[in-house]
Amino acid sequence: MKEWRENSLMKNRWPAAYKIIEELEQAGFEAFVVGGAVRDFVRNAPANDVDITTNATPLEVKQIFTHTIDVGIEHGTVLVVVDEPIEVTTYRSESTYSDFRRPDGVTFVRNLQEDLQRRDFTINAMALTKEDKLVDYFGGKKAIEEEIIQAVGNPQLRFSEDALRMLRAVRFSAQLNFTLEQETFQAIRSLHALIEHVSIERVKVELEKIWLSDFPFKGMKLFVESGLSQNFPGDWERHLQSWDNFSSFNVKANGWAFFALLQSNENINILLNHYKCSNDEKRHVKNVLEAVYSLEKGAWTLDELFLFREEVLTVAYHFGNSIFSNEIAHPLAKFLLQKRTLPITSKKDIVVNGNDLIEWTNKKRGPWIKEVLDILTGMIVNGKINNDRHEIKEWFSHEYLH
Repeated sequence: MKEWRENSLMKNRWPAAYKIIEELEQAGFEAFVVGGAVRDFVRNAPANDVDITTNATPLEVKQIFTHTIDVGIEHGTVLVVVDEPIEVTTYRSESTYSDFRRPDGVTFVRNLQEDLQRRDFTINAMALTKEDKLVDYFGGKKAIEEEIIQAVGNPQLRFSEDALRMLRAVRFSAQLNFTLEQETFQAIRSLHALIEHVSIERVKVELEKIWLSDFPFKGMKLFVESGLSQNFPGDWERHLQSWDNFSSFNVKANGWAFFALLQSNENINILLNHYKCSNDEKRHVKNVLEAVYSLEKGAWTLDELFLFREEVLTVAYHFGNSIFSNEIAHPLAKFLLQKRTLPITSKKDIVVNGNDLIEWTNKKRGPWIKEVLDILTGMIVNGKINNDRHEIKEWFSHEYLH
């Protein structure tokens, strides 16, 4: 009974991946689960992103499965769709990396160990059979037990092949709360300038993963201490300790907002443009910064509570609390309660609109309508007038029609 339960759990762990492995094996090939799924399996952590490696060539994979998509066939990767899409990559070795990012050429091989030895870190260089037998040539399991990030083989060579691996090492440290192995760390310190060969879009993704991790301060500390931060604009070092109080609230743009708050003389828009932040991200940063600076006096006014969304207020409160020396007048809960009890939540809630104002005055449409509605909004929010059509018309007649 116990053996049946274990087999059942194995089959249910990644059913689509195991179907693919079984079909490849039935066709006479080897196939294993690799990458982050194996790392998480060893850590007893949930893993959803499953990749497969095999000694079958891409053409052979395509002949076995009826539904495949060529997603990176020149590098040996085919997307196989069996219930769900799974990446299947042929064992390969790689040639030189003249651009410090991509291999100049790829050679398909038939040996699993040769394929695993090209990977970045020992924790990512393990494979797993469909029977849950671990294949671990480079001490990945031991590294997980010792909670270290260690390059496979020579770290200088690994980072010279792909400079992004240096930042990935920092990111994994933040995500897993692991320590960078000494030789691996020293290699990053000596080669950190190579990160300039990596596109800023890839760098942005890694930084955001650090900020979304459970240990963002650890990641930012390593980012600075390794020298990597020296290659990117912005004041990363002077306020490093401030990151110890940072939380992303599971929104990646909050990392950019906090980064922007810590800048001194830098032009924030220029910085955000450099890091290829989207217009939505830039708007979010602007809103958070405005809410934080509004709080510097110790409290938000009713107008400010009306202006900012609750998510922005929550983030701004915590950011302001960590960087301002003066005491904030109320706990966050009181501010949010004040916001929730405002008579209106947006201008759309006002019982009159521009058409009403035009009807009451016979004036042509123009900027004056927005000016009146802005004044009216502030009066309603601050309790100086009720959101009542008759009362608003009386106020409007008295103020604008005489």
